[in-house]
Amino acid sequence: MSSSQLRPKVFYSKIISPEKLAELSNLLNKDFNQNKIGIKINIGNKKDKNKISPEFYRPLVNYFHGTVIDTNSLYVSYEKNLEEFSKYFETELLDTNSPDDEIEIKDSKILTKTYIGQNLKNFDSFIVISNYFDNREIGGVGAISELAIGLSSKRGKILQMTGGKSDDLSEKRSKRCEDKLFKEISAEVASNIYNYIKRNAIFINILGNINSENSENIGIFASTDPVALDKASIDFVYYAKNKNMIQRVEELDEKYLIDCGEKLGMGKKDYELIMIN
Repeated sequence: MSSSQLRPKVFYSKIISPEKLAELSNLLNKDFNQNKIGIKINIGNKKDKNKISPEFYRPLVNYFHGTVIDTNSLYVSYEKNLEEFSKYFETELLDTNSPDDEIEIKDSKILTKTYIGQNLKNFDSFIVISNYFDNREIGGVGAISELAIGLSSKRGKILQMTGGKSDDLSEKRSKRCEDKLFKEISAEVASNIYNYIKRNAIFINILGNINSENSENIGIFASTDPVALDKASIDFVYYAKNKNMIQRVEELDEKYLIDCGEKLGMGKKDYELIMIN
């Protein structure tokens, strides 16, 4: 077997469009059969100028017959924001019902458990989408952060942000723990949530602001390997010399998160890039 066959594939297109989003996802040839598919999208705040409208996701959601899913922010409930997406798609917030489901964090030096919304188990397969221009409190961008924070309940988010010291919802305004500790915890949580969903997922990173004529837009990346996807995304950020994105990536220490993810066996940094016109 050649080295290229061993490397995870990352599909890339510089075209940011609804049709290209669906095309790249289909190229991954993930056999979801008749599974119930959750399409993880940051529903976000309606006031966020970088928020992607529901129409952008229509070809993708319709192709996979999926349900748009998200979790509540630490600071606001997304139930009202979900109404906009509900006009177009079947939708579900994963952490609306109490209590949260608890999952064990295996082989961890820090956490022994974390919390996810109990509705996560209603889905068999996942498409996890990250928009690098989102204005979010999660402290990260990309696939690994979406697994760690984006799929965690509020209690799970707080547990990560406090460095494992608390899962009390009253701590949501607390200062986040030291950056490297936060990244190590996020990688551990992401790895265990990834295993919880049986690694049956497609990951997509959108690097660009589709709401403006931005010459620095980079494109769409898609892979079944979250580590390879995040590494390719960051490589292109530096290749494009996109100052805003470089600053964001470095402030969030995304390189260290990717390193942690690879060490935990989530995927490989050495990838094969496939360009799609």
